Amino acid sequence: MVVDGGSLAENIVGSSAYNKLLAELVDAAGIEVESEYAEVFARLDSAKIVKAKIDIEDLMFVLTNKVDLLRQYSLSKFQSLSDEEDEEEYPAGAEPSEDEKSKTLSVGKYSQGFLLTNIIEYALAMSGRERLLEYIKLSRIPHAKKYADQIIKLTKLG
Repeated sequence: MVVDGGSLAENIVGSSAYNKLLAELVDAAGIEVESEYAEVFARLDSAKIVKAKIDIEDLMFVLTNKVDLLRQYSLSKFQSLSDEEDEEEYPAGAEPSEDEKSKTLSVGKYSQGFLLTNIIEYALAMSGRERLLEYIKLSRIPHAKKYADQIIKLTKLG
């Protein structure tokens, strides 16, 4: 599969099914998404598709035929990530006082392609843990085995 700029990702992100689910997730999770799908993000997201070794047709199948499960996975993932951000680890005796604890910083808006990552993860989880783990390792995501296990748990496919 040859990546032509960001066209792989743009085909999915530009679809009506994608935009419908994206709007539902924005409302349900209370997040902000960039109004434009920047070319740099389209290229990065297209590279994710290539790393996943997955066809556009397979991703569109998940998006159109597993929409309820994909919505639930995405919302569970948001909840899981926000729970993790609340828990900071410090060495024994180095815990800050309540006044010194960091405040949650807003990192800005999400790219429109964030849902594409969830579709890729869900599709790979459907194919089995090993295929998902291979993708996570190729993507250089830290703690690959732990992350794969989290995805399997959140998708309820394991």
